[in-house]
Amino acid sequence: MSHVTLAMAAVAVSMALAPAGAMAAAGHSSETKDDDHGASAPLEQMREMHQGHEHGHDFEAIEEMPPEQVNRMMGLMRDIGIALPPLDAERGRKLFVDKGCVVCHSVNGVGVEVGPSLDAAEMPSPMNAFEFAARMWRGASAMTAMQEAEFGAVIDLTGQELADLVAFAHDAEEQKKLTLDQVPEKFRDKLAQ
Repeated sequence: MSHVTLAMAAVAVSMALAPAGAMAAAGHSSETKDDDHGASAPLEQMREMHQGHEHGHDFEAIEEMPPEQVNRMMGLMRDIGIALPPLDAERGRKLFVDKGCVVCHSVNGVGVEVGPSLDAAEMPSPMNAFEFAARMWRGASAMTAMQEAEFGAVIDLTGQELADLVAFAHDAEEQKKLTLDQVPEKFRDKLAQ
């Protein structure tokens, strides 16, 4: 890998894995944008997140790369596990209720505590998305049995959806926005049991 690829990989990994509070403390913005601008969106996200802090990054070298090369590099990093999909806690909040996670897990008192609470205050810091996935894996047999019993099928999650749920589980500010009225009607009767 070239020094540009390694530099971009390091920036992408730090962006994807760091919790919002730690990023803000380091002078990074934790906001992300939808990737509707092609190759420039990830670069713009990284640039915005890294502005105003003391250590520097070689964004100029990345800017010289054609958009196709940036997209290929980001795809390669995701494929080989160097980078994670962008973490979006707001989408994670919506998935938490829409997918039915709220039937077995609670966040700030909304939901059921059949499984562990997912309150951000109880999550390990710094966030480790791989440890979160490993905890899910260890509970997979119980979770899938409960999902079959409650929904008649196992909840299907994409990698992006899992990344968003991990972000939500670690974002106290986004969790404060969760209210019972956001839970779809089809799940509300299950919350009362």
